[in-house]
Amino acid sequence: MTIRFDDAWAHALASADEVRRGGSDVVLVRDLIGRVSLVVDGPVPAGAVERFREGTGRFAAPAPILSTHDMFDRTSVLNSPDLHVREARSGDRGSLAVLERSVVGADWTRPDDAPPRKRTTLYGFKGGVGRSTATLVLAEHLAALGHCVLVVDLDLESPGVGALLQHEENLPEHGIIDHLVEAAVGNEDGLDLVSQSQVLLTSGNGEVWVAAAAGRPSPAHDYMAKLNRVYTDLPPGPDGRTRGFGDRLDDAISACEDQVESRSRRPDVVLLDSRAGIHDIAAVAITQLSDLSLLFAADNTHTWTGYGFLFKQWRDNLTPADLDRVRQRLRMVASMVPPAQASSYLEAFRDNAQQCFADFLYDDTTSSDPGSFNFAPGDADAPHSPLPILFTSELVGLNAKRQGDWHSQPLIRAAYESFLATATELITG
Repeated sequence: MTIRFDDAWAHALASADEVRRGGSDVVLVRDLIGRVSLVVDGPVPAGAVERFREGTGRFAAPAPILSTHDMFDRTSVLNSPDLHVREARSGDRGSLAVLERSVVGADWTRPDDAPPRKRTTLYGFKGGVGRSTATLVLAEHLAALGHCVLVVDLDLESPGVGALLQHEENLPEHGIIDHLVEAAVGNEDGLDLVSQSQVLLTSGNGEVWVAAAAGRPSPAHDYMAKLNRVYTDLPPGPDGRTRGFGDRLDDAISACEDQVESRSRRPDVVLLDSRAGIHDIAAVAITQLSDLSLLFAADNTHTWTGYGFLFKQWRDNLTPADLDRVRQRLRMVASMVPPAQASSYLEAFRDNAQQCFADFLYDDTTSSDPGSFNFAPGDADAPHSPLPILFTSELVGLNAKRQGDWHSQPLIRAAYESFLATATELITG
């Protein structure tokens, strides 16, 4: 019988649990191509290697079971920042931890416990849900209330919100991508990263600033060459500390915040327009860079399947404390709600969202703990309760350059009214 990827993982987990029950601490490692191995803090049980190979097939690593006593550098495993403990040592049973070596996606399970920074991520598992348009409308609304708003375009593969918020000739000379490549060699000083929006000209004390993915176009600007070099962790510097991709992106956003402050005042609100899908940028933005994440969705099967993949990743790999930090930051957004069926559509959306959260993120409803993280389907303040944005045909095929005042049209303003009221309360409250 051919042993497939998922089957090999299930057998490896069972083998690791067997070792743990024997009293030894064990780390289950999966490498870049999916091969699995066990690192055991103690002697390797007799016959264990052969049984492990039989159960994992071609997905067995060349050295399927290693003792830490035989390793040259055990700290690369035992002290890895990506090590996730599934079962702590208890009584005469050892601990079980998992270490995933992956090219992408590691940042989904690296949550940050930094204090709130008034940063909000706008994310959609799938594209085409109006995320960037909503970012502009939200920025304009917050600025009209007197806030200094910084909008950061983190959709590096498909930049968009920067062009919506700023005319090309008024873009800053450099973009987020420039900071990522320049800072990698310590050359980031002097970058021009932000400019005040000339599309959203608010009255009063409000301001909207733009940090684009790419800067102002120039003949020498090789965007693809830069993009190919940003998604990597940097080797340890003189201080011995590795700079992960999340740290690097945080530095870029912080540099933009500092530049706005130097030219005007510190931003009250930072909106991060994230890359869609299961992508490293989205992972970092949601788990490390913001204290609120607005999750955009349409009510269909593939949307909930996709969010289920994401939520399951958190449930299976985060410690209870880290999981709680992430799930406390989430709120669903129902985009493109059909106006004629808004009530029934939102009811179905809410029920499907609640089921998705209940399956993966909410605590068991049988828990007797009054502080358990669980919400009734109709709870208007629950993470699954959607902020609605009505569909409006005025946005279909929109050319923002030709229709400069599109965001001021009454029907468009009405479509976002409920979304803006609740989002503003969540962001500024």
